Amino acid sequence: MKLLLLVLLLGCWVAAYFWLPHRTSLEGPFEAEPFGFDPIGLPVMSQTDLKILGVTFFVLEARQNLGPAPGTVFVLRGRDGKVRWSRLGAPELGRIELERRSARWFAPGGWVIDMKPEYTGQGEIYVSPLGNFRFFFHRW
Repeated sequence: MKLLLLVLLLGCWVAAYFWLPHRTSLEGPFEAEPFGFDPIGLPVMSQTDLKILGVTFFVLEARQNLGPAPGTVFVLRGRDGKVRWSRLGAPELGRIELERRSARWFAPGGWVIDMKPEYTGQGEIYVSPLGNFRFFFHRW
């Protein structure tokens, strides 16, 4: 009986983790391409801390892409300051600012961070509990 209850709870959690983000009025989900260069030299436009109970686990940064197409490179750093990943935002969105202090814990796990693309309406980025990029949504 306990095992059945545990399996049901785990199944509900997994379903919520994958289903709830899609219950939004925003367009998506969209992926972001890995950024193939070292992002450290790019200027930081905005950043936000990803916290649980006041403890910072990661810092998500939006850096200006200095390439031919204006855009944004998202960089996730660990507590030690090392870059965990960097992703290139879609150029058609323009520069994307992260809303300061907008990161919130997503009940099934991970964080949701509000963003403001230059050429479209609001959006959200989803980061997994282990700090992996999941996807983002935005409004055209």
